[in-house]
Amino acid sequence: MGRALRGVGVGLLGVVAAVVIGSSAGGVAAQEAAIDAPIADPLSGGSRPEQFLLFAGVDLWHASVANYAGLHWAPAGLHNDGVFARLLLSRNFERYGATSTIIFRGALLGGVRFKRGGFEVKLMAGPELENADPTSPFDQLRGTRLGLQAAAETWWQPTPELLLATSLTLTAHGNGNGYGGRVAAGWRLLDQAWIGPEASAFSDHYSTQYRVGLHVTGLRVEGLEWSAAAGYLEDGFARRGGYGRIGMLLRQ
Repeated sequence: MGRALRGVGVGLLGVVAAVVIGSSAGGVAAQEAAIDAPIADPLSGGSRPEQFLLFAGVDLWHASVANYAGLHWAPAGLHNDGVFARLLLSRNFERYGATSTIIFRGALLGGVRFKRGGFEVKLMAGPELENADPTSPFDQLRGTRLGLQAAAETWWQPTPELLLATSLTLTAHGNGNGYGGRVAAGWRLLDQAWIGPEASAFSDHYSTQYRVGLHVTGLRVEGLEWSAAAGYLEDGFARRGGYGRIGMLLRQ
């Protein structure tokens, strides 16, 4: 069963990456998924510290479907202090009444990681490319733009059974700025995964959105780490409803 789930997960990683990368007119939403789940064992991949983290996922609600994928590389090891590089790719389909927009974003970030006791922080920044392809021929946001992205992520375990994770992303383009933030608390459930509440807010030149929900993070099955979330959202167009998200990580 575990091997089957690992095979499904690796396959989904490839499918999501192919969907994201293969969409030259694709897009990303304001909601950029944070990369969760540091793990307790720094040598889970063997005697050599793991250096690579592959991640992918899907986020959806009734007016949007978003795919994201990427690669995180830490030369000194994922669990050691030092510099790292991260590639982020995402594609989002957004529906607004009778019109829709497909947005692609790709970012290449460089950063540094520090950990002191149970507290970990990652700081990163780099260029971001955005392409918008709206169905309306009069949409002024159509086209490709180069901008900047800066982000911070924290992971704090005051005790082995409690977690507080946060992420903040800031973006700047020629046609406006954006932000995204998330905070999540968690309790270690049967030493298998973190479960708890989450809240997030996102805004850019397309829309603003607020979310509250529940998440499950870091469920490990045969080397893959799964996460999922579900909850309620509202956006700047007075739309509301449920959302769902599923993601996976693979460390090498």
